[in-house]
Amino acid sequence: MVAKTYAYLYGFTHYNPYTKQERNLSWKETPLHLQNYRADMRENLLMLIRYANQQNPDFKIIVHNGQDLLTKSLWEYSRDGYNTARHNIDIDDEYFLFHHKDWENEPERGTSAYEYLHKIDAIAIDNFYCGNGKFTNLAKNQHLDLITIEQCPDQSAVDSAKASSMLDKKAIYAFSDLDTAFNSIGDYDMINDSAKNIYNISDAQNILILNDDSRYKTQEQLVDDLSKTNYDILVIKPLFAYNQRFSSENLKKLHFKKNGSKRLLIAEFNVSEANPREYYWLDGWHIGTPDWLIRPSFSSPDNIITKFWRLEWQKIISRYFKDVLNEGFDGVFFTGVENYNYFEQQNPLE
Repeated sequence: MVAKTYAYLYGFTHYNPYTKQERNLSWKETPLHLQNYRADMRENLLMLIRYANQQNPDFKIIVHNGQDLLTKSLWEYSRDGYNTARHNIDIDDEYFLFHHKDWENEPERGTSAYEYLHKIDAIAIDNFYCGNGKFTNLAKNQHLDLITIEQCPDQSAVDSAKASSMLDKKAIYAFSDLDTAFNSIGDYDMINDSAKNIYNISDAQNILILNDDSRYKTQEQLVDDLSKTNYDILVIKPLFAYNQRFSSENLKKLHFKKNGSKRLLIAEFNVSEANPREYYWLDGWHIGTPDWLIRPSFSSPDNIITKFWRLEWQKIISRYFKDVLNEGFDGVFFTGVENYNYFEQQNPLE
């Protein structure tokens, strides 16, 4: 019997919604200092990216829904104003929030936002063609590659999105059936099937995102199916079934299309959510124990959102990330980036 599958990626599935307590926020005590969760997320990503650059300068960095980290945000400016107000002026001053009008400009050289902007290769955006997804001018001007992930209402809309992506020369993953998205190769119609070798994301004309391998009993079955495709980019979990390394022979197979040409093999890597099936999980762990395990994921039925800035979690993802590089993947597809939003919303400023 095939295991139950979960097609999950932030923005497409909605598990574990906000509780009533999380929606109805009130400060019992006005905090003296607010943490900058976006900066914490940037630093986590940069910690991993810097290491990757040292080990392999050609290692590709793709960030799912990472555009809001390209610049210092309005929330961050508001947070700076709040912290200044709490330390220097009367908290009752209704103008304590500092609304900066230039948050969409390129960040200042020497800042973490500037480094992040210049060290990533591509942004993956939800529903660029079948919704309201935006690709900012800053990202365009920096010549970041765009990968689009489209949940379209029907097959006609899927075909239209594919046609638009062909004209725009963007790699696309489009679907209308969420039950088979991200967990199945299915009969997904390839576009721009090419025998060209793919060394850069900008060369890619199609992509398969398969971050749920639970339909497969063995890694050999998965590799066999993937090896019969001509996708320019494959995005998969770095470990089969969460805890099994791919053999060197199987990884070698995945680096090549059915037609024999080279493609990019990318590892999906969640930077802010833990999963009880991962190798690092210890007996007795659950939400609240250890205290950096916060709440169930919004996009996965099993994952748990972490206090991603905590040293304990940083050590876990650092070790995991080193394994990804050592395995020989061509790059990484960072997910879970959006979870800074949860912590910001527990401290509403706007």
